[in-house]
Amino acid sequence: MKYIELRRHSKRNKSSPHLSQEGVRLAREIGDRLGPYYKVYSSYAPRAIQTAVAMGFAVNEISDEISMTPAGIEKEIKWGMNFDEYANVIEKGYKTAKYSNELVSYLLKLSNPMPESSTLLLISHGGLIEIATIGCVPELDYTLWGEALDECEGVKLTIENKKFTEARLLRIKK
Repeated sequence: MKYIELRRHSKRNKSSPHLSQEGVRLAREIGDRLGPYYKVYSSYAPRAIQTAVAMGFAVNEISDEISMTPAGIEKEIKWGMNFDEYANVIEKGYKTAKYSNELVSYLLKLSNPMPESSTLLLISHGGLIEIATIGCVPELDYTLWGEALDECEGVKLTIENKKFTEARLLRIKK
């Protein structure tokens, strides 16, 4: 088995692309319980890179694929939707479904060179992680998953025989 852990970036001030002091503290606290990782990928957004570093992990690669959602998706979704709402949009088969499939292909490509029992960490953004997760494991009942991911929350995906077989929600106790 191989694993991919997708995490949302930490807290920032809305007027800044950088983490707030509270965001640095949260990322450090969460990072103390994580790892080790085979490689760490980040969105090109400063808040994502800073989250990985504050967690205690060097970024191996900046990834365009996990940085921005394609144009037009904002017409199909509203940021902050819960998992079930994202799943309903993806089920309709429009741009968001196509993007979800592209993310699945990208994540599988990243997992190919990984040794067995290793884990990749990807720091990205809310919305993108939900869309990727639903594409990877579409058969799950996402009505049970609740609201969208909050800062530093995420999903751990399991890969067996080059297929996604499981997704585990990684919530932060508040």
